Amino acid sequence: MEQNYSLVEATHHFKSIPWCVALLERPGVITFTPTSRLPEDPTGHSPTQDQLFRKTLNNADTVPHCIGFYQDPVSSDLDIEESPSASLGSSSQLSPKLFINSAPLIFDLCPGVNGYNGTAQGGFISSLIDEAMGNLIFTNYQVQGREEAQGRRLPRGVLNLNNARFFTASMTVRFLKHLPTPQTVVVTASLNRIEGRKMSLDVTVKNKHQVEFARCDGLWMSLPKEKM
Repeated sequence: MEQNYSLVEATHHFKSIPWCVALLERPGVITFTPTSRLPEDPTGHSPTQDQLFRKTLNNADTVPHCIGFYQDPVSSDLDIEESPSASLGSSSQLSPKLFINSAPLIFDLCPGVNGYNGTAQGGFISSLIDEAMGNLIFTNYQVQGREEAQGRRLPRGVLNLNNARFFTASMTVRFLKHLPTPQTVVVTASLNRIEGRKMSLDVTVKNKHQVEFARCDGLWMSLPKEKM
């Protein structure tokens, strides 16, 4: 019940903002609670050990609301095949892809995240970017699991994420403009390419006017699940 309420609360907040409604109510869009805001289960277990966004930044002065969304892959034109999907380290000439190529996060930012000059602190902006990249990968894990549970195969060329886990290897962040607060921003992480065990992601931080405050070239690496 707590998890459902969390998504309902975030949805209610962002659907009170007209330009956010235009994003969240497009045909085929699925909303979700970002990984770090998923509540603990009755045993106290949570999907991640994140404390920064789950607790430290989860208050009225910093980031009181956030929500994620993506285009329903089942409603897309991805081809389904009988043969297995791509695996890590595959020698296929075609670069593997993700089931969900992009999963933007919308953040409600308050002055508690400001730095020296009274705008959002640079390290905090980098944290938003890292959060968006991690959510893109985690959401793909979740969707793949649901597809497999319903007996459906992954589309042709989609990377099978079973038996591997990814971690941030590097981030090249370019700060383009100061980001004043309070303000609502969209942080969009999208797949660039997958090469062997390397996954390159592109990330942008924009507001309702499409003003771009920062962009990032992110590199994630995979390890076999048994080595994590």
